[in-house]
Amino acid sequence: MGRFTRSRSAQSPPGWVRHLTQDVQNHRGRFVIYNMDACIFDCDGVLVDSEKLSCGAWLPVLARRGIQAELADIEVFIGKSDAAVLEHFRKASGQPLDGDIIAEREAEFFALARQQLRGFDGLPHVLESLRQSHVQLAVASSGSPRKIRFSLELTGLDRYFPIVCSAAQVERGKPAPDLFLHAATLVGCEPDRCVVVEDSVPGLVGARAAGMRALGFTSSHPAPTLAAAGAQATFESYAGFAAAAARLTAG
Repeated sequence: MGRFTRSRSAQSPPGWVRHLTQDVQNHRGRFVIYNMDACIFDCDGVLVDSEKLSCGAWLPVLARRGIQAELADIEVFIGKSDAAVLEHFRKASGQPLDGDIIAEREAEFFALARQQLRGFDGLPHVLESLRQSHVQLAVASSGSPRKIRFSLELTGLDRYFPIVCSAAQVERGKPAPDLFLHAATLVGCEPDRCVVVEDSVPGLVGARAAGMRALGFTSSHPAPTLAAAGAQATFESYAGFAAAAARLTAG
């Protein structure tokens, strides 16, 4: 790794932070300037590779009630709360589905996740570099507090996130801005100093509605779909996170 010097005369705008990253193609180090004070991550599909597991956990629960559904029927709700899925199938089936179904679905997810849940390659390095650069980290997810904590602890990512926010804690979930504004309050940062990392359309819409900058991860949707929803930069893997974040925060 090369050696780096910082000009003593250079002045950075307030709140800007620097961290060292590595050029994965030629192995030369370089400084990337992150113009952010906080980075707020979604959980499913962003921190953990869980969207198919999370959506698939609905299928046996619905089937036990005589409701036949395909994975694609659930995937349209990626980024939205369990309550939104429940309300849809309540109306579609005409059945008075109660809240117990959500707990049953969580149990299905936990059983699948214990065997299959994984994080994303390169993510711990990104989180460590952000933390060492004094960027505040938080999670803002549509999942229940129990489900979010389960996923973070199972993958060992819980140590990076002292602040975890669930849609259950706000009046309106994604695509409303409430969840992201709640997270910004807890980390103590103004919305325009926060960057949100999302894989879903509702999440990106909510982030932009909150006045935050939005970075799209293409784990669930292609880049054009995320850009149309409000992503100002996208990345395909965490090896490209630093470059995408630098583009996003350059202005």
